[in-house]
Amino acid sequence: MASWHRSRGADIGLRASGLFLCGVAYAAIAHLCAMHIASQSGDPVALGLAAVGFLAASSGSAAIILGRHLFDEIEVSTRWRHRSGGVSVQPDQLPGR
Repeated sequence: MASWHRSRGADIGLRASGLFLCGVAYAAIAHLCAMHIASQSGDPVALGLAAVGFLAASSGSAAIILGRHLFDEIEVSTRWRHRSGGVSVQPDQLPGR
């Protein structure tokens, strides 16, 4: 797989898309606040706007803060890696017990 996300242009593009997503989140939450609905109502439009606002703000913030480092590989501890062969470890066999 080509590492397209390592370039400076991709970094700027990811951060710009993060700004756009934060703008979408602001618009969704502003529209939600302008609706003046009761807090206990289950209006599907209000729930959709809240979901769009949350998801856009979360992903936009991550894209702005991390930029091209959003796709960095991390090393996972052996404890949390997938074990092939279906080997299971009993709780009394864990280290430190």
